[in-house]
Amino acid sequence: MNSFSILLSDQQLYSIHNSLTCILFIFWIVICFLGYTIKNCEYRKNITISLICISAFQELFDYYNRFFLNELYNVNIQTDLPLQLCHIAYWFSVICLISKLYYKTNNQFYFNCAYFFGFSGALQGIITVDLSGIYTFYDMLTLHLQHSLIILNLLWLIFAYNMKFNKRGIIQSFLFINVLLIIIGAINFILDSNYMFLCAPPNVNNLFLIGQWPYYLIILEVIFLVYGYVLYLPFVVIKYLNRYK
Repeated sequence: MNSFSILLSDQQLYSIHNSLTCILFIFWIVICFLGYTIKNCEYRKNITISLICISAFQELFDYYNRFFLNELYNVNIQTDLPLQLCHIAYWFSVICLISKLYYKTNNQFYFNCAYFFGFSGALQGIITVDLSGIYTFYDMLTLHLQHSLIILNLLWLIFAYNMKFNKRGIIQSFLFINVLLIIIGAINFILDSNYMFLCAPPNVNNLFLIGQWPYYLIILEVIFLVYGYVLYLPFVVIKYLNRYK
């Protein structure tokens, strides 16, 4: 077992998480600047390809780490299927990148869902990190990238390709997540799992998680709907400011 896959204490893991957050925050700023300033189509294409490749490699490395590098991790069907909300947001953001690169289409539905879930679930996953199943540096790296790359991809789509979250997207995302609740809930029942944390809340200190099952789910439904309009607000402000340029 190499030095990156040895058992770390919770304090060490939190320290690595905080360091990665600072580094990725810088990357978020840089990608916004590049997206806003680069007008050369070839440069933009190369950055988009790089983000797609990085996203794909991260997921491959994540599962390689679970199966082969981390001797402490027990892979099982109850926890390791890509059925969490962040997984869906992750791949929806990649679909948007691919569609912009090869099909020149907006795929607004995928962007709306990725934006909604990314700046709610993924961002919360960074702010209130859950250390369940996290033991090593590689574990923390892949966990963080799975959340932070969603935001990186979305910022690139917004600043490089001028994609916008719209009011229709709030309803689309809200309806889609409720359809997911039924599908993932059935999978949880069959597998005795807890995907999307439908059966028990995550082990984090989060102000949005109020009460026990099923009450925290009902409260989250209301919070998500309100939060959707908060996420829409920056685009309303930008649209208002552009009118008076």
